[in-house]
Amino acid sequence: MKTMIAIRNTSYCAFNAEAISDVNIKVSDLNEELCFATFEDAKPFSKIKTAVFSANEIDSFSDGVIITNTIKNAGSILESANNSRKVLYLYDLDWMFETMLYDSIYSILNNNDLVLITRSKHYIEPIKRLSNREPDAIIEKFDLEKIWNLL
Repeated sequence: MKTMIAIRNTSYCAFNAEAISDVNIKVSDLNEELCFATFEDAKPFSKIKTAVFSANEIDSFSDGVIITNTIKNAGSILESANNSRKVLYLYDLDWMFETMLYDSIYSILNNNDLVLITRSKHYIEPIKRLSNREPDAIIEKFDLEKIWNLL
C-alpha cells in the first residue's frame, strides 16, 4: 500500500527508531511507494532505505496512507489537500509533555477523517476523557502490516 510516514525530523526518538526499522525491513519487498516526510531538517540517526521528502510533499501525496505520530503532526496532515487516508499512531500522549490548546487536541482527535491508533491500552482512558473517543486500534509496536490490515 502506498504509504508516507510524516515525522518531525529524522533524529533519534523511540517512534523514529521503530518506524525506520520497520520501513527498512519492508521496503525491499514492496512494489508500492513507501517514504518519509519531515517537518524539520536533521541528520538521520540511522540509515533510511527509502526516500525522505520535505513536508511540502504531503499535499501531493494522493491515493495512499499518511501516518504520523503526534497531535501537532496530525493537525498538519489533516490540513493537507490530498485524498489519502490519514492515520495518527499516537505513540505518546503529547499533551502530557508540551503545552497544547484543548480545542486543538479535541478537534484533531475527533476528526472523522483520522484513524486513531495507540500503542498502549493505558492511553484509552485519557483519550476518552479528553475527546470522548476511543482509539480504532491498539498496536503496541509500530508495524506497517498491522496498520495496513486495519485500514
